[in-house]
Amino acid sequence: MPAETVFQVIGAGRVGLALVSMGPAHLLRRGEPVLAQAGPIAVCARNDDLEDVLRLVPADRRGDLCFVQNGLLGPWFAERGLQDATRALLYFAVPSRGAAVEDGGGTVVTGPWAEALVTRLGQGGVAAQVVSAARFEAEAVEKLLWSCVFGLLAEVYKAPVGQLIVERRAEISTLTDELLDVAAEAGLPRPQGDVVGRLVAYSARIPSYQGGLKELPWRNGWFLARRVTPLHGALMAQTTAAR
Repeated sequence: MPAETVFQVIGAGRVGLALVSMGPAHLLRRGEPVLAQAGPIAVCARNDDLEDVLRLVPADRRGDLCFVQNGLLGPWFAERGLQDATRALLYFAVPSRGAAVEDGGGTVVTGPWAEALVTRLGQGGVAAQVVSAARFEAEAVEKLLWSCVFGLLAEVYKAPVGQLIVERRAEISTLTDELLDVAAEAGLPRPQGDVVGRLVAYSARIPSYQGGLKELPWRNGWFLARRVTPLHGALMAQTTAAR
């Protein structure tokens, strides 16, 4: 039987600790350099910390990096020659550090370490699949929409996603349509089919998740910088995070 892949995991937040709990791994905290051992390096840091993480990774190990962040990161990867790196869109929730993972279904991974990461996630009860780079880009837009729509509504109404899909369905639909149009205008791939239905279905599988506005330059702020749409603009104006 082949030896199990050992991951290095950068970041001791909820996602990082969850990955460590799923199988053999070395946890690296903020500022710690990567180990010399070969194998995948899962980057579970915030978007704003990615530059600092990259500085600690030798150039010859950057092909081993596996990124799990949300947000519009395509340009950032391209500017740093990381467009072929392993990337994952994680459709699961971890309510608190060390808590059990709540799988929402739909996790996808692309890149050289995709198979290893899918296997690791499966060991933790998270269903995931390897997809092509082209499909991943379309899926990334959909996950960005979920983060922006439900993060904003959760911020405004102080409600978990399970409550939002019951009480705010019309706003979910309108916000999704507005942001889809802005993304398409910027040249991003447009997800096909019932996008709103899929976003709602994911939220229904993690009903207790309490979102919020996060990482504005990579999420809602990116949309605002391109075009202020009626509902998105009005709701953003109500939040202190946008001021």
